[in-house]
Amino acid sequence: IQGTIRPHAIVILPNTSGMELLLTYEDEGIYIDIYGHFTKETVLQWGEMPASVAYLQSNQVMGWGEKAIELRSVETGNLEGVFMHKKAQKLKFLCERNDK
Repeated sequence: IQGTIRPHAIVILPNTSGMELLLTYEDEGIYIDIYGHFTKETVLQWGEMPASVAYLQSNQVMGWGEKAIELRSVETGNLEGVFMHKKAQKLKFLCERNDK
């Protein structure tokens, strides 16, 4: 990647004893170990650039974009849900509260 990178979140992958991570930045995410080596060939690719990304207890990541909220599997990066919205807002924090 040329130029600056806008990071969103670092997620410790479940069942890896803290050794594997999902790094989300710009409009994608990569799977690496704590030594910086790729652990999966899969790249998580958002449908649109998220303004905020949060990890959910359901082993999903939620990305808030200008037109939609995307839910993706932490382990595979697969799209699991999309919620369209009309009001584009820049959130300072995006998080899960009380399993919601």
